[in-house]
Amino acid sequence: MATPASVICTVYNEAESIGAFLDSLARQSRVPDEIVIVDGGSTDATVEIIRASRAPVRLVVDPECNRRNHSSPIAHGRNVAIANAQHNLIACCDAGCRIEPRWLEEILAPLERDPSIDVVAGWYEPDAQTAFERCLAALTFPALEEVRPDGFLPSSRSVAFRRSAWEAVGGYPELFYVAEDTLFDLNLKKRGLRFAFAPKAVVRWRPRPNWTAVWRQEFLYAEGNGRCRIKLMIYLALIGRYAVAAAALAFGRHWTVRLGLPLLSVFFYRSFLRIPGGKPRFWRDRAPLWRCLAMQLWIDAATLAGWVKGRFFCR
Repeated sequence: MATPASVICTVYNEAESIGAFLDSLARQSRVPDEIVIVDGGSTDATVEIIRASRAPVRLVVDPECNRRNHSSPIAHGRNVAIANAQHNLIACCDAGCRIEPRWLEEILAPLERDPSIDVVAGWYEPDAQTAFERCLAALTFPALEEVRPDGFLPSSRSVAFRRSAWEAVGGYPELFYVAEDTLFDLNLKKRGLRFAFAPKAVVRWRPRPNWTAVWRQEFLYAEGNGRCRIKLMIYLALIGRYAVAAAALAFGRHWTVRLGLPLLSVFFYRSFLRIPGGKPRFWRDRAPLWRCLAMQLWIDAATLAGWVKGRFFCR
């Protein structure tokens, strides 16, 4: 017999996507025993759409989530949702995602099968619909073939855990605007809690649709990591690549050095040349090379700006 489980998420102004999100939960091979949604004071029709839905939703309206000076409205909303959930197995996802029909079944299976498992990392794939989004997905989304399950830190758009695990670390940390799920994962690992990986528990997440949205997303991610003092080597490696490129441009004596080394150091590193299935990501995902090069520069600029702000100018 299946162990009862609660699906939780927090929303704010999701009127365009919340209907499809609830429909995807209703189509699960294993129907949620309850759905707890915390709304952070939406000013659009989000609340009305949720209340009109036939899905078994327990709606909590908590404007505190999005008061102007709240450090982490997303973490706060998730904590409120879990506190209001009735069951001990918690599955977490995000509105705006498209959830595959077997997601809940797959992500809960390790918890039900093995009592020693505390946390299950699900998987997520890009739901790219334009050339711009395909390019962004090629550069920023990990490939399943690259994942090391023992070191993978799950996004809270696809994760499940026991209530006892959430309680053991004091819930999602409400310290910073972003990176709350990474900190939550790291706190769980520090407590010695046991993780499992469920690659078939798939959530599809649409990449950002334009340059401005990409800048904001990458800036905030990096700012959060800088403030949390995590992933330091990633940012030092990024700075190092651009230092090599600048040195080649300034001191290279031959055009192959002045042009080739910056290209190699800036563009053709691991995140650009991912080759699952024998093809570079940008080729496999039908993303134009020129756009990928421009976007990589844009992402790196936003990343460095955000990290510097978070690491040196935020407390």
